[in-house]
Amino acid sequence: MPLTEQAQRALVLLTHRADNTGDLFTLDRVDRAKDEIIRLNSSSPAPFQLRSAMAHAVAVLQERRKLVPSMWLSELESQDEPGTEELTFAAVDTYHWLQTTRALTEPQRAVLQDLAAGLESDTLASRRRIALPRMREQISRARKLARTAYASEVDAA
Repeated sequence: MPLTEQAQRALVLLTHRADNTGDLFTLDRVDRAKDEIIRLNSSSPAPFQLRSAMAHAVAVLQERRKLVPSMWLSELESQDEPGTEELTFAAVDTYHWLQTTRALTEPQRAVLQDLAAGLESDTLASRRRIALPRMREQISRARKLARTAYASEVDAA
């Protein structure tokens, strides 16, 4: 059954409302209200359908929030964020590449592995008994070479 003229007009009004907002809750309300208007396909006046569908959408969305509480992304620990597992796999792949690439010398590889393990440049400098500026220079050169090698070996594959 085709949509009534009033239902079509109500959908147009909802679309305009969605176009004029950036609020996610309002966008969810509009989306839910559109579903209801299409489902009911009423011949009631468009403003009435709009008001009724938006009110019902608020009730539905508030009930959903009670069932599944939401939280700010800033409240999540980094290991709980969506996609963290994939990032971990990428880190493991990169670390494996670091161990096996022939583009780096053993000293460069050791520096990058120590950095990957969480050591700071000052710690590395004192362990190797070299000046901190020299250590930073070695780190910079090793990173630059590793970026270039990784791009040519991994990204090309």
